[in-house]
Amino acid sequence: MKLRNLLCIILALFCTMVLVACNDGENNSSSSGWNGADADLNFLSHIEIEDMDGYNFRILNRKGMVNEQYVEEETGDIINDAVYRRNETVKNLFNIEISSIESASNTADDALNTILAGDDQFDIIFPHSRSAFSYAIQNALVNFNDIETIDLSKEWWAKDIVDSANINGHLYVLDGDISTHRLSYAFAMYFNKRIFDELGLDYPYSKVLDGTWTFDEFSKLVKQGSKDLNGDGLIKVEDDQFGYATRDWYGPIEVIYTGGQRIYTKNAKGIPALSINSNKTVEIFSKFFALANSEDVFMQLDKIKMYSGDHFTEGRAMFADRGLGSAKSMRSMNDEFGILPWPKFTLDDEYKTVVNGHASLLIMPVTVPDYNKSGKIIEALCAVGSRDVIPAFYDVSLKTKFSRDAESEDMIDVIKESIIYDLGYIAGGAFDSTGCHLSRQSNPDFASFYAANESKALSDLENFLSSYAKIG
Repeated sequence: MKLRNLLCIILALFCTMVLVACNDGENNSSSSGWNGADADLNFLSHIEIEDMDGYNFRILNRKGMVNEQYVEEETGDIINDAVYRRNETVKNLFNIEISSIESASNTADDALNTILAGDDQFDIIFPHSRSAFSYAIQNALVNFNDIETIDLSKEWWAKDIVDSANINGHLYVLDGDISTHRLSYAFAMYFNKRIFDELGLDYPYSKVLDGTWTFDEFSKLVKQGSKDLNGDGLIKVEDDQFGYATRDWYGPIEVIYTGGQRIYTKNAKGIPALSINSNKTVEIFSKFFALANSEDVFMQLDKIKMYSGDHFTEGRAMFADRGLGSAKSMRSMNDEFGILPWPKFTLDDEYKTVVNGHASLLIMPVTVPDYNKSGKIIEALCAVGSRDVIPAFYDVSLKTKFSRDAESEDMIDVIKESIIYDLGYIAGGAFDSTGCHLSRQSNPDFASFYAANESKALSDLENFLSSYAKIG
Protein backbone atom coordinates (compact mmCIF):
# COMPACT_ATOMS: atom_id res chain seq x y z
CA MET A 1 0.00 0.00 0.00
CA LYS A 2 1.27 3.50 -0.79
CA LEU A 3 2.47 5.47 2.23
CA ARG A 4 0.05 8.31 1.38
CA ASN A 5 -2.95 5.99 1.41
CA LEU A 6 -1.84 4.41 4.68
CA LEU A 7 -1.54 7.82 6.28
CA CYS A 8 -5.01 8.77 5.02
CA ILE A 9 -6.54 5.66 6.55
CA ILE A 10 -4.77 6.25 9.86
CA LEU A 11 -6.03 9.84 9.85
CA ALA A 12 -9.57 8.70 9.05
CA LEU A 13 -9.54 6.21 11.92
CA PHE A 14 -8.23 8.88 14.26
CA CYS A 15 -11.00 11.30 13.21
CA THR A 16 -13.60 8.59 13.82
CA MET A 17 -12.22 7.95 17.31
CA VAL A 18 -12.26 11.65 18.08
CA LEU A 19 -15.78 12.05 16.75
CA VAL A 20 -17.04 9.21 18.93
CA ALA A 21 -15.06 9.89 22.06
CA CYS A 22 -15.00 13.63 22.38
CA ASN A 23 -17.48 15.25 24.68
CA ASP A 24 -17.05 18.91 23.83
CA GLY A 25 -19.89 20.10 26.00
CA GLU A 26 -22.07 22.33 23.87
CA ASN A 27 -22.53 20.15 20.80
CA ASN A 28 -22.67 16.77 22.50
CA SER A 29 -25.09 17.81 25.19
CA SER A 30 -27.43 19.35 22.67
CA SER A 31 -27.23 16.40 20.29
CA SER A 32 -28.82 14.34 23.04
CA GLY A 33 -31.80 16.67 23.06
CA TRP A 34 -32.18 16.65 19.28
CA ASN A 35 -31.76 12.94 18.70
CA GLY A 36 -33.32 11.59 21.84
CA ALA A 37 -30.17 9.52 22.24
CA ASP A 38 -27.18 9.34 24.52
CA ALA A 39 -24.61 12.08 24.05
CA ASP A 40 -21.95 9.44 23.30
CA LEU A 41 -23.93 7.99 20.39
CA ASN A 42 -21.45 6.74 17.79
CA PHE A 43 -22.70 8.51 14.70
CA LEU A 44 -20.32 6.83 12.27
CA SER A 45 -19.86 3.33 13.69
CA HIS A 46 -22.02 1.82 10.93
CA ILE A 47 -20.03 3.42 8.11
CA GLU A 48 -17.05 1.61 6.63
CA ILE A 49 -14.23 4.13 6.30
CA GLU A 50 -12.31 4.01 3.03
CA ASP A 51 -9.69 6.04 1.23
CA MET A 52 -11.38 7.62 -1.81
CA ASP A 53 -8.12 9.01 -3.15
CA GLY A 54 -9.11 12.67 -3.37
CA TYR A 55 -12.54 12.15 -4.97
CA ASN A 56 -14.34 15.46 -5.58
CA PHE A 57 -17.80 15.28 -4.04
CA ARG A 58 -19.87 17.90 -5.89
CA ILE A 59 -22.90 19.66 -4.41
CA LEU A 60 -25.30 21.76 -6.48
CA ASN A 61 -26.96 24.36 -4.27
CA ARG A 62 -29.77 26.79 -4.99
CA LYS A 63 -28.87 30.34 -5.88
CA GLY A 64 -28.22 32.27 -2.69
CA MET A 65 -28.16 29.15 -0.49
CA VAL A 66 -24.62 27.86 -0.95
CA ASN A 67 -23.61 28.37 2.68
CA GLU A 68 -26.33 25.95 3.73
CA GLN A 69 -23.96 23.15 2.64
CA TYR A 70 -20.58 24.71 1.94
CA VAL A 71 -18.46 27.48 3.47
CA GLU A 72 -14.85 28.38 2.70
CA GLU A 73 -13.68 29.03 6.25
CA GLU A 74 -14.64 29.53 9.86
CA THR A 75 -15.94 33.01 10.62
CA GLY A 76 -17.01 32.83 14.25
CA ASP A 77 -20.67 32.36 13.34
CA ILE A 78 -21.68 29.17 15.10
CA ILE A 79 -23.75 27.68 12.27
CA ASN A 80 -21.21 28.62 9.59
CA ASP A 81 -18.43 27.05 11.63
CA ALA A 82 -20.42 23.90 12.32
CA VAL A 83 -20.96 23.40 8.56
CA TYR A 84 -17.26 23.98 7.96
CA ARG A 85 -16.20 21.48 10.63
CA ARG A 86 -18.72 18.91 9.39
CA ASN A 87 -17.28 19.08 5.89
CA GLU A 88 -13.69 18.96 7.13
CA THR A 89 -14.48 15.91 9.25
CA VAL A 90 -15.99 14.03 6.31
CA LYS A 91 -13.22 15.13 3.94
CA ASN A 92 -10.59 13.73 6.32
CA LEU A 93 -12.52 10.53 6.95
CA PHE A 94 -12.60 9.55 3.30
CA ASN A 95 -9.71 11.55 1.80
CA ILE A 96 -12.04 13.52 -0.47
CA GLU A 97 -12.64 17.08 -1.57
CA ILE A 98 -16.04 18.76 -1.30
CA SER A 99 -16.97 21.42 -3.83
CA SER A 100 -20.07 23.54 -4.22
CA ILE A 101 -21.70 24.76 -7.41
CA GLU A 102 -24.29 27.53 -7.22
CA SER A 103 -27.34 27.02 -9.39
CA ALA A 104 -28.41 29.76 -11.75
CA SER A 105 -31.88 29.64 -10.20
CA ASN A 106 -33.39 29.68 -6.75
CA THR A 107 -35.12 26.38 -7.47
CA ALA A 108 -31.99 24.56 -8.75
CA ASP A 109 -33.96 22.89 -11.52
CA ASP A 110 -31.43 23.81 -14.19
CA ALA A 111 -29.44 20.56 -13.92
CA LEU A 112 -32.18 18.39 -15.40
CA ASN A 113 -31.08 18.60 -19.03
CA THR A 114 -27.48 17.94 -18.02
CA ILE A 115 -28.50 14.78 -16.20
CA LEU A 116 -30.77 13.56 -18.99
CA ALA A 117 -27.87 14.08 -21.41
CA GLY A 118 -25.81 11.68 -19.30
CA ASP A 119 -23.28 14.24 -18.02
CA ASP A 120 -21.82 13.47 -14.59
CA GLN A 121 -21.50 16.89 -12.95
CA PHE A 122 -23.02 16.57 -9.47
CA ASP A 123 -23.15 14.01 -6.68
CA ILE A 124 -26.10 15.59 -4.90
CA ILE A 125 -28.49 18.47 -5.49
CA PHE A 126 -30.55 20.51 -3.02
CA PRO A 127 -33.43 21.89 -5.11
CA HIS A 128 -36.71 23.51 -4.10
CA SER A 129 -38.99 20.71 -2.89
CA ARG A 130 -41.29 20.76 -5.90
CA SER A 131 -38.34 20.89 -8.27
CA ALA A 132 -36.98 17.78 -6.58
CA PHE A 133 -40.06 15.86 -7.66
CA SER A 134 -39.77 17.29 -11.17
CA TYR A 135 -36.40 15.56 -11.41
CA ALA A 136 -37.88 12.36 -9.98
CA ILE A 137 -40.74 11.96 -12.43
CA GLN A 138 -38.36 12.32 -15.39
CA ASN A 139 -36.17 9.38 -14.34
CA ALA A 140 -33.24 11.63 -13.52
CA LEU A 141 -32.62 10.40 -9.97
CA VAL A 142 -31.25 7.45 -8.04
CA ASN A 143 -33.66 5.44 -5.92
CA PHE A 144 -32.36 5.85 -2.38
CA ASN A 145 -33.67 2.37 -1.55
CA ASP A 146 -30.99 1.02 -3.89
CA ILE A 147 -28.11 2.66 -2.02
CA GLU A 148 -26.71 0.20 0.51
CA THR A 149 -24.53 2.78 2.26
CA ILE A 150 -27.45 5.02 3.34
CA ASP A 151 -29.26 3.74 6.43
CA LEU A 152 -32.73 5.27 6.34
CA SER A 153 -33.56 3.81 9.75
CA LYS A 154 -31.12 6.19 11.40
CA GLU A 155 -32.65 9.02 13.38
CA TRP A 156 -30.92 11.75 11.39
CA TRP A 157 -33.18 11.03 8.40
CA ALA A 158 -36.66 12.59 8.49
CA LYS A 159 -38.91 9.60 9.08
CA ASP A 160 -42.12 11.19 7.78
CA ILE A 161 -40.69 11.93 4.34
CA VAL A 162 -39.05 8.50 4.17
CA ASP A 163 -42.49 7.03 4.79
CA SER A 164 -44.62 9.33 2.64
CA ALA A 165 -42.30 9.55 -0.39
CA ASN A 166 -41.45 5.84 -0.42
CA ILE A 167 -43.97 4.42 -2.92
CA ASN A 168 -43.91 0.97 -4.49
CA GLY A 169 -40.24 0.68 -3.50
CA HIS A 170 -39.31 4.02 -5.07
CA LEU A 171 -37.79 6.81 -2.96
CA TYR A 172 -36.09 9.65 -4.80
CA VAL A 173 -36.17 12.54 -2.30
CA LEU A 174 -34.87 12.81 1.24
CA ASP A 175 -34.61 15.26 4.08
CA GLY A 176 -32.82 15.11 7.37
CA ASP A 177 -29.98 16.54 9.39
CA ILE A 178 -27.85 17.04 6.29
CA SER A 179 -29.74 20.36 6.08
CA THR A 180 -31.20 22.87 8.55
CA HIS A 181 -34.20 23.51 6.29
CA ARG A 182 -36.38 20.95 8.08
CA LEU A 183 -36.31 23.23 11.13
CA SER A 184 -35.83 26.58 9.49
CA TYR A 185 -38.92 26.20 7.28
CA ALA A 186 -41.17 24.45 9.81
CA PHE A 187 -44.18 26.70 10.46
CA ALA A 188 -44.41 28.26 13.91
CA MET A 189 -46.65 30.85 15.56
CA TYR A 190 -45.00 33.94 17.07
CA PHE A 191 -46.71 36.21 19.59
CA ASN A 192 -45.99 39.70 20.90
CA LYS A 193 -45.56 39.68 24.69
CA ARG A 194 -46.14 43.41 25.12
CA ILE A 195 -49.60 43.17 23.55
CA PHE A 196 -50.45 40.24 25.81
CA ASP A 197 -49.22 42.18 28.84
CA GLU A 198 -51.24 45.27 27.92
CA LEU A 199 -54.37 43.12 27.66
CA GLY A 200 -53.62 41.32 30.93
CA LEU A 201 -53.52 37.94 29.18
CA ASP A 202 -51.48 34.90 30.10
CA TYR A 203 -49.00 33.64 27.51
CA PRO A 204 -50.36 30.44 25.86
CA TYR A 205 -47.44 28.22 26.88
CA SER A 206 -49.37 26.26 29.49
CA LYS A 207 -52.21 25.65 27.02
CA VAL A 208 -49.75 24.10 24.58
CA LEU A 209 -48.36 21.77 27.22
CA ASP A 210 -51.74 20.70 28.61
CA GLY A 211 -53.16 20.15 25.11
CA THR A 212 -55.76 22.93 25.12
CA TRP A 213 -54.05 25.21 22.58
CA THR A 214 -56.73 24.96 19.89
CA PHE A 215 -57.84 27.07 16.95
CA ASP A 216 -60.83 28.34 18.93
CA GLU A 217 -58.54 29.52 21.75
CA PHE A 218 -56.29 31.18 19.19
CA SER A 219 -59.28 32.91 17.54
CA LYS A 220 -60.47 34.32 20.88
CA LEU A 221 -57.07 35.89 21.44
CA VAL A 222 -56.85 37.23 17.89
CA LYS A 223 -60.16 39.06 18.31
CA GLN A 224 -58.81 40.78 21.40
CA GLY A 225 -55.53 41.73 19.77
CA SER A 226 -56.63 44.16 17.06
CA LYS A 227 -56.64 47.85 17.97
CA ASP A 228 -57.45 51.19 16.36
CA LEU A 229 -54.20 52.95 17.22
CA ASN A 230 -54.95 56.34 15.67
CA GLY A 231 -58.52 56.61 16.90
CA ASP A 232 -60.20 57.09 13.52
CA GLY A 233 -62.66 54.28 14.13
CA LEU A 234 -61.12 51.99 11.48
CA ILE A 235 -58.49 49.24 11.44
CA LYS A 236 -56.17 50.24 8.62
CA VAL A 237 -53.23 48.30 7.23
CA GLU A 238 -50.79 51.20 7.44
CA ASP A 239 -51.73 52.58 10.86
CA ASP A 240 -53.28 50.06 13.21
CA GLN A 241 -52.76 46.82 15.11
CA PHE A 242 -53.99 43.37 14.09
CA GLY A 243 -54.66 40.28 16.15
CA TYR A 244 -53.01 38.10 13.52
CA ALA A 245 -50.83 38.85 10.50
CA THR A 246 -50.19 36.16 7.91
CA ARG A 247 -49.91 35.69 4.18
CA ASP A 248 -51.45 33.45 1.56
CA TRP A 249 -48.53 30.99 1.60
CA TYR A 250 -48.52 30.64 5.41
CA GLY A 251 -51.71 30.28 7.43
CA PRO A 252 -53.97 28.98 4.64
CA ILE A 253 -51.41 26.28 3.82
CA GLU A 254 -50.69 25.16 7.39
CA VAL A 255 -54.21 25.17 8.79
CA ILE A 256 -55.47 21.87 7.35
CA TYR A 257 -52.62 19.96 9.00
CA THR A 258 -53.69 21.23 12.43
CA GLY A 259 -56.80 19.12 11.99
CA GLY A 260 -54.91 16.01 10.91
CA GLN A 261 -55.81 16.32 7.22
CA ARG A 262 -53.51 15.72 4.27
CA ILE A 263 -53.88 16.22 0.55
CA TYR A 264 -52.56 12.70 -0.09
CA THR A 265 -52.79 9.83 2.39
CA LYS A 266 -51.48 6.33 1.75
CA ASN A 267 -54.13 3.64 1.46
CA ALA A 268 -53.94 0.09 2.81
CA LYS A 269 -51.67 -0.86 -0.09
CA GLY A 270 -49.24 1.95 0.69
CA ILE A 271 -50.25 3.97 -2.36
CA PRO A 272 -51.05 7.71 -2.00
CA ALA A 273 -54.71 8.53 -2.53
CA LEU A 274 -56.47 11.87 -2.70
CA SER A 275 -57.74 12.53 0.83
CA ILE A 276 -58.20 16.28 1.23
CA ASN A 277 -61.96 16.19 0.63
CA SER A 278 -63.59 15.60 4.01
CA ASN A 279 -66.15 17.21 6.26
CA LYS A 280 -63.36 18.22 8.57
CA THR A 281 -61.44 19.99 5.79
CA VAL A 282 -64.61 21.95 4.99
CA GLU A 283 -64.96 22.89 8.65
CA ILE A 284 -61.31 23.88 8.97
CA PHE A 285 -61.29 26.20 5.98
CA SER A 286 -64.67 27.66 6.93
CA LYS A 287 -63.45 28.63 10.40
CA PHE A 288 -60.09 29.82 9.19
CA PHE A 289 -61.39 32.13 6.48
CA ALA A 290 -64.16 33.45 8.73
CA LEU A 291 -61.36 34.64 11.01
CA ALA A 292 -58.93 35.63 8.25
CA ASN A 293 -61.49 37.82 6.49
CA SER A 294 -62.40 39.73 9.64
CA GLU A 295 -60.97 43.15 10.47
CA ASP A 296 -58.87 41.54 13.21
CA VAL A 297 -56.59 39.85 10.66
CA PHE A 298 -54.33 41.10 7.90
CA MET A 299 -53.51 38.46 5.29
CA GLN A 300 -51.07 39.54 2.62
CA LEU A 301 -52.02 38.28 -0.83
CA ASP A 302 -49.31 38.19 -3.44
CA LYS A 303 -49.85 41.06 -5.94
CA ILE A 304 -53.41 41.55 -4.67
CA LYS A 305 -53.28 42.83 -1.10
CA MET A 306 -49.78 43.91 -0.19
CA TYR A 307 -48.02 45.70 2.65
CA SER A 308 -44.37 46.66 2.30
CA GLY A 309 -43.64 46.48 6.00
CA ASP A 310 -43.99 43.77 8.63
CA HIS A 311 -46.74 44.24 11.17
CA PHE A 312 -45.20 41.81 13.63
CA THR A 313 -41.67 43.20 13.78
CA GLU A 314 -43.19 46.70 13.89
CA GLY A 315 -45.10 45.72 17.03
CA ARG A 316 -48.51 45.93 15.34
CA ALA A 317 -49.57 42.28 15.35
CA MET A 318 -50.41 40.08 18.30
CA PHE A 319 -49.66 36.88 16.32
CA ALA A 320 -47.77 36.06 13.13
CA ASP A 321 -46.86 32.73 11.57
CA ARG A 322 -43.69 31.95 9.66
CA GLY A 323 -40.79 29.49 9.69
CA LEU A 324 -38.71 28.83 12.78
CA GLY A 325 -35.68 30.26 11.01
CA SER A 326 -37.43 33.63 10.90
CA ALA A 327 -36.65 34.07 14.60
CA LYS A 328 -33.21 35.24 13.47
CA SER A 329 -34.67 38.23 11.61
CA MET A 330 -36.64 39.32 14.67
CA ARG A 331 -33.65 40.07 16.87
CA SER A 332 -34.02 43.79 16.13
CA MET A 333 -37.60 43.92 17.42
CA ASN A 334 -38.20 46.32 20.29
CA ASP A 335 -40.91 44.09 21.74
CA GLU A 336 -40.24 40.72 23.31
CA PHE A 337 -41.74 37.78 21.45
CA GLY A 338 -42.52 34.15 22.20
CA ILE A 339 -42.71 31.08 19.96
CA LEU A 340 -45.60 28.59 19.86
CA PRO A 341 -46.65 25.68 17.68
CA TRP A 342 -49.57 26.34 15.39
CA PRO A 343 -52.71 25.55 17.43
CA LYS A 344 -54.31 22.18 16.81
CA PHE A 345 -57.80 22.42 15.40
CA THR A 346 -59.68 20.59 18.18
CA LEU A 347 -58.81 19.04 21.52
CA ASP A 348 -58.79 15.61 19.90
CA ASP A 349 -56.18 16.56 17.29
CA GLU A 350 -52.40 16.57 17.62
CA TYR A 351 -49.98 19.41 16.99
CA LYS A 352 -48.78 19.11 13.39
CA THR A 353 -46.33 21.30 11.52
CA VAL A 354 -45.73 21.11 7.78
CA VAL A 355 -42.41 22.18 6.31
CA ASN A 356 -42.87 25.09 3.91
CA GLY A 357 -42.60 23.94 0.29
CA HIS A 358 -39.87 26.53 -0.28
CA ALA A 359 -37.45 24.33 1.66
CA SER A 360 -34.81 22.28 -0.13
CA LEU A 361 -34.84 18.50 -0.42
CA LEU A 362 -31.96 16.13 -1.14
CA ILE A 363 -31.68 14.24 -4.46
CA MET A 364 -28.95 12.22 -6.22
CA PRO A 365 -28.58 12.38 -10.02
CA VAL A 366 -28.70 9.08 -11.86
CA THR A 367 -25.40 10.04 -13.54
CA VAL A 368 -23.37 9.53 -10.34
CA PRO A 369 -20.76 6.87 -11.22
CA ASP A 370 -20.76 5.00 -7.89
CA TYR A 371 -24.01 5.25 -5.91
CA ASN A 372 -22.67 3.49 -2.84
CA LYS A 373 -19.52 5.56 -2.64
CA SER A 374 -21.45 8.83 -2.89
CA GLY A 375 -24.09 7.40 -0.57
CA LYS A 376 -21.45 6.74 2.06
CA ILE A 377 -20.42 10.40 1.93
CA ILE A 378 -24.06 11.50 2.14
CA GLU A 379 -24.64 9.29 5.18
CA ALA A 380 -21.56 10.72 6.88
CA LEU A 381 -22.55 14.31 6.11
CA CYS A 382 -26.01 13.68 7.57
CA ALA A 383 -24.68 11.86 10.63
CA VAL A 384 -22.06 14.47 11.46
CA GLY A 385 -24.62 17.18 10.68
CA SER A 386 -26.87 15.59 13.27
CA ARG A 387 -24.06 15.72 15.79
CA ASP A 388 -22.74 19.22 15.04
CA VAL A 389 -24.78 21.38 12.65
CA ILE A 390 -28.31 20.72 13.88
CA PRO A 391 -27.42 21.27 17.55
CA ALA A 392 -25.71 24.53 16.55
CA PHE A 393 -28.87 25.69 14.80
CA TYR A 394 -31.36 24.21 17.24
CA ASP A 395 -29.99 24.30 20.76
CA VAL A 396 -27.41 27.06 20.64
CA SER A 397 -28.56 29.44 17.91
CA LEU A 398 -32.33 29.10 17.77
CA LYS A 399 -33.12 28.23 21.37
CA THR A 400 -30.62 30.49 23.08
CA LYS A 401 -29.60 33.27 20.74
CA PHE A 402 -32.84 34.07 18.94
CA SER A 403 -35.77 32.97 21.12
CA ARG A 404 -36.23 35.15 24.16
CA ASP A 405 -37.40 32.93 26.98
CA ALA A 406 -37.00 29.42 28.35
CA GLU A 407 -40.63 28.53 27.61
CA SER A 408 -40.09 29.10 23.89
CA GLU A 409 -37.41 26.42 24.01
CA ASP A 410 -40.04 23.90 25.10
CA MET A 411 -42.35 25.10 22.34
CA ILE A 412 -39.65 24.58 19.73
CA ASP A 413 -39.30 21.00 20.95
CA VAL A 414 -43.04 20.51 20.40
CA ILE A 415 -42.77 21.96 16.89
CA LYS A 416 -39.81 19.77 16.02
CA GLU A 417 -41.64 16.64 17.11
CA SER A 418 -44.72 17.56 15.04
CA ILE A 419 -43.05 18.02 11.63
CA ILE A 420 -44.70 16.24 8.69
CA TYR A 421 -44.36 16.15 4.89
CA ASP A 422 -47.54 15.97 2.82
CA LEU A 423 -46.71 14.54 -0.60
CA GLY A 424 -49.77 16.28 -2.02
CA TYR A 425 -48.25 19.61 -1.02
CA ILE A 426 -44.56 19.20 -1.80
CA ALA A 427 -44.84 17.07 -4.95
CA GLY A 428 -47.36 19.27 -6.77
CA GLY A 429 -50.82 18.62 -8.21
CA ALA A 430 -54.12 20.43 -8.51
CA PHE A 431 -54.56 20.75 -4.74
CA ASP A 432 -50.93 21.38 -3.75
CA SER A 433 -51.63 24.99 -2.73
CA THR A 434 -55.34 24.79 -1.97
CA GLY A 435 -55.37 27.20 0.96
CA CYS A 436 -53.36 29.77 -0.97
CA HIS A 437 -55.75 29.59 -3.93
CA LEU A 438 -58.81 29.89 -1.67
CA SER A 439 -57.36 32.94 0.09
CA ARG A 440 -57.37 34.85 -3.20
CA GLN A 441 -61.04 34.18 -3.94
CA SER A 442 -63.85 36.48 -2.88
CA ASN A 443 -65.73 33.40 -1.66
CA PRO A 444 -63.18 30.87 -0.33
CA ASP A 445 -65.53 27.90 -0.50
CA PHE A 446 -63.58 24.64 -0.37
CA ALA A 447 -66.43 22.40 -1.58
CA SER A 448 -66.79 24.38 -4.79
CA PHE A 449 -63.04 24.54 -5.31
CA TYR A 450 -62.73 20.79 -4.84
CA ALA A 451 -65.56 20.00 -7.22
CA ALA A 452 -63.99 22.18 -9.91
CA ASN A 453 -60.56 20.58 -9.57
CA GLU A 454 -61.17 16.98 -8.53
CA SER A 455 -60.87 15.52 -12.03
CA LYS A 456 -57.55 17.24 -12.68
CA ALA A 457 -56.27 16.29 -9.23
CA LEU A 458 -57.01 12.62 -9.82
CA SER A 459 -55.33 12.78 -13.22
CA ASP A 460 -52.31 14.55 -11.72
CA LEU A 461 -51.99 11.89 -9.04
CA GLU A 462 -52.31 9.05 -11.57
CA ASN A 463 -49.61 10.60 -13.75
CA PHE A 464 -47.38 11.16 -10.73
CA LEU A 465 -47.70 7.57 -9.53
CA SER A 466 -47.00 6.28 -13.04
CA SER A 467 -43.86 8.37 -13.43
CA TYR A 468 -42.52 8.35 -9.87
CA ALA A 469 -43.55 4.94 -8.59
CA LYS A 470 -44.04 3.07 -11.90
CA ILE A 471 -47.64 2.27 -10.98
CA GLY A 472 -50.29 1.80 -13.66
